[in-house]
Amino acid sequence: MSTLTMLTAGEVMSPSVLTVPQYWSLKQLIEFFDQHKINGAPVMGESGNLVGVVSLSDILKFDSSAHSINENPSTQYYYNNMDGASPEQLGLVGGDVHTQHQVSEIMTPQVVSVDASTPLTKVAALMCKNKIHRVFVTSDNELNGVLSTLDILNRV
Repeated sequence: MSTLTMLTAGEVMSPSVLTVPQYWSLKQLIEFFDQHKINGAPVMGESGNLVGVVSLSDILKFDSSAHSINENPSTQYYYNNMDGASPEQLGLVGGDVHTQHQVSEIMTPQVVSVDASTPLTKVAALMCKNKIHRVFVTSDNELNGVLSTLDILNRV
């Protein structure tokens, strides 16, 4: 029997989880991801409860939809071509669309979570089935940790 088949989610998870509030702007979220070198985080509601998950994929979907260049083409054109000058500095109305939208608008409200005692093989199967890269380890609706595909691969 391999070591992976004997491990549980609680043994492999990262117990320190960076979270983001649902009211943050997308700009704040992008800066947070960049600062911490992460590509996803659980989203917390006003009462501190887990309300969703947001990832770099959600930001990319948002940017590729009508919410980017089509929302204000001149703002985005100048913002992308003026060597770091903000739209506001250029006197453009509307500004960066990332400041105008919140995490709650792009997050996935369905949170896939497991108990700490869940076997790692079941966690991996759940991730594959749902086509996701992370699950949250919870107990009594409390966030205890996060388990990513990278955490699993590091144990191989």
